[in-house]
Amino acid sequence: MRAAPPVEAVLDDGRLERMLIILLHAVAGAVLAGWLALRAELRGGWMLPAGVLLAAVLMAAVGHGLAGRALPLQPRRLRWDGQSWCCLGIADMPLQRVVVALDLGLWVLLRLHPIDGRPPVWRVASARSAQSAWHALRLALAAHAGATEPTDGRAAP
Repeated sequence: MRAAPPVEAVLDDGRLERMLIILLHAVAGAVLAGWLALRAELRGGWMLPAGVLLAAVLMAAVGHGLAGRALPLQPRRLRWDGQSWCCLGIADMPLQRVVVALDLGLWVLLRLHPIDGRPPVWRVASARSAQSAWHALRLALAAHAGATEPTDGRAAP
């Protein structure tokens, strides 16, 4: 099997994904508060809607913090040079491996494993952000994503 050709593609900034995380946290908070209020048989007045709104706002704040940690805003580029992966940005990050966590055709969630042993970084790639490099990126991910063999002869984690 031949190796995929070198490719460099712009990764998505994850803005829509962060908004979805925040929205889902807010909805979960509102539903939980409403359920607890009905379970406690609290009825009428302005207390029930105010409590539901407060829970939604608090959970949206939690979601905002988690979304910022999960999908940082810094712009990045993903490069396959024919031998290895590298995430380019403010500071280049050589990668041990790239794992396709979720593939929806025009949108891919990637888990990038830095070579220096730091925790994995999550990034989003989409046809919209990668534009003309999308097909080549998909080929490189299909052919070279996943576990790589370490140089010291041990099995990959």
